[in-house]
Amino acid sequence: MMEAGQLLHNMSAPPRSVVKYNGLSTEALTTGFGSSEKTGGPCSDHDVFGCFITFRLPVNLRRCGAKTILKRLDMELGSTPEVTLLHLIEARAKELRLPDACVVVPTKIDHPCPWTDPLAILAVITKSSANIWLRSKAPRLYVLRKVSAISLLVPPIFADQIEGLSS
Repeated sequence: MMEAGQLLHNMSAPPRSVVKYNGLSTEALTTGFGSSEKTGGPCSDHDVFGCFITFRLPVNLRRCGAKTILKRLDMELGSTPEVTLLHLIEARAKELRLPDACVVVPTKIDHPCPWTDPLAILAVITKSSANIWLRSKAPRLYVLRKVSAISLLVPPIFADQIEGLSS
């Protein structure tokens, strides 16, 4: 059982979030991840840290609700379109060849877009905050009203497995 003094001390400490990134780990450097083997490719300047990739919603899906998105994707609406879309997003997020967390970076026009399927893009956008994408995060459909593209910093070990990134 905790004493009252310890409990009060713990309650007064501000909450903190810690994000760890292993892109520069010793193992990555010694195994050759981050080497300049991909010179000239979209990741050549950032190989040690990983690769920037962007997820851009097609114009016809921007600022749309769940019902409209499902119709435009030729999917069944179901009795509750929001729930149907959330289930599809969750299923697609589990399939993405990304780490369970990625840092969100400012989107630039020259970042490659290896995933073009709308559900993958929806999975990344709806499971991202301003700073991080989390696979385990509950998707938030309301962000689709404001956000149409997200860029992630993907560690080298994952970037090497993504089709369309290697030159």
